[in-house]
Amino acid sequence: MAPDVAGRVDTIPPGLHGGNVDNQNMGVGTSMFYPVQVDGGLFSIGDSHFSQGDGEVSGAAIEASLNCLLQFIVRKDFHHPSPLLETPTHWIVHGFDEDLNQAMKNAALDTQKLLQEQCGLSADDAYSLMSVACDFHITQVVDSTQGVHAKIPRHIFPQRGDAELKS
Repeated sequence: MAPDVAGRVDTIPPGLHGGNVDNQNMGVGTSMFYPVQVDGGLFSIGDSHFSQGDGEVSGAAIEASLNCLLQFIVRKDFHHPSPLLETPTHWIVHGFDEDLNQAMKNAALDTQKLLQEQCGLSADDAYSLMSVACDFHITQVVDSTQGVHAKIPRHIFPQRGDAELKS
């Protein structure tokens, strides 16, 4: 999605708007939730890969042309501050920053927020749950902006299972 900034935008670095997220878990049957920052959203897409590992350390995955069918749904009943990926088995929260430690902290804080809202947990309980049930991975280190993602098993959401996120 287009970030809320003036002028031209570099599409390479990832951020809260999306950008070059480079998460290998994106693919057929997944959904990505982005915060809409400008009127009309102004969605763009590119840099698709046949294969890539977490980290994409060399700057090159196995690149691919992109033929896809996209569906856009504006969820006015749900807001998450960073890109949120839904796979059949996990919710994946992203954190970005030029500093990898801060990217990790951003991913952890947004994961904590999601667990509080979706599971009704206190901040302390959500923080504890992250240590025992969530896996944090390096999304990428190849761009000037570093990325970390937290994988949350969907089955830990009480009474929700594989249901959609509540508002």
